[in-house]
Formats: sequence, C-alpha cells, structure tokens
Amino acid sequence: MTESLTHVGGPPARSDAFHQGFGQKGHTLRHQSIQPPYSSTEVATAIGISLDTFYRTRRLRHERDGMPSPISERGPLKWERTGFDAWLTRHHPLRPKTIANGAFAPPPAENDDEHRERLRKAYGEPDA
Repeated sequence: MTESLTHVGGPPARSDAFHQGFGQKGHTLRHQSIQPPYSSTEVATAIGISLDTFYRTRRLRHERDGMPSPISERGPLKWERTGFDAWLTRHHPLRPKTIANGAFAPPPAENDDEHRERLRKAYGEPDA
C-alpha cells in the first residue's frame, strides 16, 4: 500500500479518496505519531511511589482521588496518556495545597466607616 497520510498543495489525487473533502486548497494533513499508553511503572514513578505501593493502593486512588482507570485489565496495566496527564496535573503529590477558593480573609475593619470605604473601593459608588 503506497497511501500517504501527508497531503500538501492542491486537491488530493483521485486514488486518495481517504483525504477527499478535507479543507480547502492548500490544506495540510500530517500524520501525528501516537504515543504508547503509560505502564504501571511509569504511573508509579510519576506520582512518586514504588510499584509495589502503587499496586496495593491503586483501587483506593481510583475511588478517593479519581485517578483514571487503566485501559487494559488483562495483562500489564496501561493508562491512556492524556487522561492520566490531566489527572496528574490536578493531583500531583508535590503540588502545593491550596486554600478553598484561594482567598484570604482581610483583617476586620476598625469601624463602620472603614468597612464602608472598603466596600466602596471594591464595588464602586452605590446608586442613591
């Protein structure tokens, strides 16, 4: 088979029916390499634990932390890369803990006038 996944320039050749209808003249299609899924060893290394600990706590991580399930349950376990990378971005053990809503309460106002001034600065002048 001599089909190419790359098409540059004008309309595709007649024999290349797979690409017909894609885009306009000059549209470029390029083959993107598909990355293999993550193995258990790569996942354990990414979250900073041993492979043994990972196998013992995997179900808990699915239930408690929402870690993605493996894409294969038979043979060596494998994880889809983009799903695991997205989960790891949110749940990496070295990521600093954040306060809910990321807000700190300001010190209390000394009196009503100071409180009103803070509200005016935050929300503008009230309509009278």
